Amino acid sequence: MNSAPHSDRLQHIDALRAIAALLVLCTHVSEAFNTLSPQTTSTGWLYDVSHYWDFGRIGVVAFFVISGFVIPFSTRPGLPGAGWDFAIRRLFRIYPAYWLSVPAGAFACYWLWGRQFTATDFLVNLSLMQDLVGVPPAIGLYWTLLVELTFYAICLAFLLAGQIRNFLSITALSGGLALVVLTWLIAHSQGHDLFPYTSTLWLVHLSIMSMGTLFRAWYDRELKTSVARAGFYAILLFYLIGYPLVSTFLADLPWRYSVPYSIGVALVLIGATILRIRNPVMTWLGQISYSIYLFHPVVFYPLLWLLSRLPMDSWWRTQHLAVYIGINTALTILVATAVFVYIEKPCIELGRLLAQSVTRRRKVVQPA
Repeated sequence: MNSAPHSDRLQHIDALRAIAALLVLCTHVSEAFNTLSPQTTSTGWLYDVSHYWDFGRIGVVAFFVISGFVIPFSTRPGLPGAGWDFAIRRLFRIYPAYWLSVPAGAFACYWLWGRQFTATDFLVNLSLMQDLVGVPPAIGLYWTLLVELTFYAICLAFLLAGQIRNFLSITALSGGLALVVLTWLIAHSQGHDLFPYTSTLWLVHLSIMSMGTLFRAWYDRELKTSVARAGFYAILLFYLIGYPLVSTFLADLPWRYSVPYSIGVALVLIGATILRIRNPVMTWLGQISYSIYLFHPVVFYPLLWLLSRLPMDSWWRTQHLAVYIGINTALTILVATAVFVYIEKPCIELGRLLAQSVTRRRKVVQPA
C-alpha cells in the first residue's frame, strides 16, 4: 500500500497505485451510501457494479502485486547493515501515517457512532497486531497492512540470507505457496479442509506478492535462468486462469472468492506492460495512495453519520450515488495530500537519515 522512492521510469506503477486506491474507495463509499435513501438506492448502479466485481478486492490484490514489484528492489544488499537500512526505512514508511489513522479511525468508525472502542483496543491497534490477538481494528482495512508487514519480514529474511536477488528461491517460495493453495482446493472439493479457508488467503496474498517480485525481475530482464522464467510463467498462469477455475468449478467456491484476484493480477500486468498511464495527476495520486487508502473511511464515515441524521427526504440525502462517491473522493484526496505532505514525506526523510546514520556507524566498526 506504500511506495518506494519515486522513479520517473515507474510513473505508470504510481498510476496503478492510484487506480487501486480509488477502486477500494469506490467500493467502500458505495457500500456505505447506497442505502442512505430510496432515491440513492435507485441510482445505485455503481454499487451494483463495484459489488458484483468486488472492486475493493481487485484494488487490494493490485496493491499486493505492486508491493512485490517494488519492495524487494528497494533493498540495498551490498550495504553494511542492509537489514537495518531496509527495516528502518520500511517502518518509517508504514507506521507514522498509520498511527495517525488509529485515533482518527477510532473516532470516525466507533466513538462518533456510540460504539465501544476501549483504551486497550486503541493501544493494541498502535502495534498493528490487533488481528493476531482478537482486538477489533480501528479501521477494518488494517488486515492488509499486517499482510504487508509479513511480506516485509520475508524480504528481510531473504536479504539477511543473501537471497533477495536469488529469483530461483523466490520462485520456490511463490510456487510452493501456490501449490499448497491448490492442494487445499483439491482437498476441499473432496470434503476435507486441511486448515481454515481464511488461512489459504494468507498464502495466496504472500504468493501473489512474491510473484510480483518475479514480475519485476522479468520486467527488468533479470530473470536469467530458464527455470525461474518457467516458474514465473506457471505461477502467473495459475493466478490468471487456474486459481479461479479450480476454486469455482472444482472446489465449488463462489467465483467472487477468486476471480477478483485474477483481475487484480491482470490489471497490474497490463498497466505495467501495455497500457502505461503516465501523467502528473495519476503520478501524484499514486504517491499519496497509501493515505488515500488509510484515510478514506475517516472521511466518509463522519459524512455518512451527518447525512443519516437529516430527514429521509432531505436534498442532501437523496442524491445520486455518484455524487457521494465524487464528494468523498475529493475530500479524501485533500486529507491524503495533507497527511502525505506533513506526515508521510517528513517521516520518510527521517527514516532515510536514520538508516544512513546506522549504515555509517556500521561502516566504521567493520574491520579494514
